[in-house]
Amino acid sequence: MEDSHIALTGLPGDISIFGVFDGHGGAEVALFVKKHFIPTLIKNDSFLKKDYKKALYDTFLEMDVLLQTREGIKELKSLREN
Repeated sequence: MEDSHIALTGLPGDISIFGVFDGHGGAEVALFVKKHFIPTLIKNDSFLKKDYKKALYDTFLEMDVLLQTREGIKELKSLREN
């Protein structure tokens, strides 16, 4: 299966988040986002200010940035090989 998901309750502020990430032909990006989404979200300034719409938007954009870093590319290659 190429999809990955998050189903988490009890985030700071009594927030719950649910999401499905489609691998679109490969599971590594979906798995990467599953691993990094929540830690990135809860550090986001907008999340801390309870502007959850902006925090989600910013976090998805940050996933794109993280995927393109040297470390992100290395992690994707590792996930692809497993």
